[in-house]
Amino acid sequence: MASEPRTVSAGRRPVMEVAGVPHELIGWMSQRGYEIDLCRQELEHEYVTVVDEDGNLKFAPVVSEEARTKLNRIAARKTRPPKPKARSLAQLRTDWRAGAKEFLGEAAHLVDSLLERARVAAAAIRAQVAETLDVALAALGVSAMVFVMSSNGLFHRRHLLAEARRFLALVQRGRRREPGLDETIVNAAIAAHCLDITEPKTTRGLLADYRLYTARWAHPDPTRTRRRAPEAAPDVDHRPPAGLTAPGAPVLRVEPGDWGIPRVPLRYDRAVIASTALTHQLRAARGAGRAR
Repeated sequence: MASEPRTVSAGRRPVMEVAGVPHELIGWMSQRGYEIDLCRQELEHEYVTVVDEDGNLKFAPVVSEEARTKLNRIAARKTRPPKPKARSLAQLRTDWRAGAKEFLGEAAHLVDSLLERARVAAAAIRAQVAETLDVALAALGVSAMVFVMSSNGLFHRRHLLAEARRFLALVQRGRRREPGLDETIVNAAIAAHCLDITEPKTTRGLLADYRLYTARWAHPDPTRTRRRAPEAAPDVDHRPPAGLTAPGAPVLRVEPGDWGIPRVPLRYDRAVIASTALTHQLRAARGAGRAR
């Protein structure tokens, strides 16, 4: 088997799915996420447009990452359905198979060939994955991702290790990983791109896993984007989910993406930009060095 990245929420990490499984079928199994996304967008629009008694914005003109996370939790609670009656795993598998075939309709035969499709997709992916990995480029990319994603640019070794494993899952999909390669990337990242700023107060603080790091370099802040004014809500008479707004108040009937809600770029967006920019700089420096 091999995995492939699939973007579920714009600006956030892609989800690694089993390659060969139709995305339509994955979407059918992810209706809960769709409902949460729709409700969160309603909450986000209310967040950036609600005003106080003086007509001033009550919260903020944009949705920050912290606000988006909190609104997503609220949306998950509001849309949580009652727990269904418990069923055995065998019954669940039977129900899933029947439901998938009903959903696919004329393409229902795909349900019986998913394993073969996954094997074919895995073979195609393995043929495209390089047998060797550039550890220096990997260490730079991992360092940049962790630096931007972490709070205040501070992180521990475990954060680098987790990011190295995510990196390997993305670039070595379907290929057997060399033992210890994740540790090799982390060691290279610490040696070349991380600054130890530990001030240990206990004996445990002296251990390698508890050392505190930051990056040796800085990068342009991609969050300095011009903010747009929130779009006015169209007048659509539609009842909201229970408890979303005041009784009888009109709300929008929308699909995800219909609102141009101004948002602060998420950390993952910024981390990808930083990682890509620094990787290109290293490649350019290598090319210039070989040309001399």
